[in-house]
Amino acid sequence: MNQSGILTVHEYENLFKQNYERLYYHAHAITHDEDIAKDVVSEVFVNVWRLRETIDQNTVLSYLYTSVRNRCLDQLKQSNRQVPLMEEVLNDLEHYTETDWNEYEARITHLKAVLNRQPERVRRVLYLRFYEQKSNQDVADMLGISVDGVKKIIQRSFAQMRISLGKKMLKFVPLLLLSCIN
Repeated sequence: MNQSGILTVHEYENLFKQNYERLYYHAHAITHDEDIAKDVVSEVFVNVWRLRETIDQNTVLSYLYTSVRNRCLDQLKQSNRQVPLMEEVLNDLEHYTETDWNEYEARITHLKAVLNRQPERVRRVLYLRFYEQKSNQDVADMLGISVDGVKKIIQRSFAQMRISLGKKMLKFVPLLLLSCIN
């Protein structure tokens, strides 16, 4: 930030370029709607520009994520759609610091690598179950496997992810999956 403490056009552009995509995926994971996700992220960045004189560079990433999450939830409530994520997880995310968000981003990158190493069948089960929010029965019917088979695939993959991600992120595995599966 410059000496005046006001976010310059150049700093704003960098902030936008560095964060738009990941905020879009965060919004999409909550809303499951591309247009709403794009609108929400755009609105948040417009608001950042309006608040450029008071934005604290040390907490801007936390502010961006919290604003995106809150606007997504508002959009879902206005449209009377069910919020697909656990309120507890969302409330925990509200208290994240800049360091926590950086760790979250690193874990998403790591989780993407873990998911990419999974067999296609496992990735397909996780996609259908968590991204498309299909029931275990629907996933089993679609893939021609038993419901128990779907449950075992999910349990094994979650166990691997929990080991890989560490205890601090255990309850965030479903949210991380929504951010990574596409």
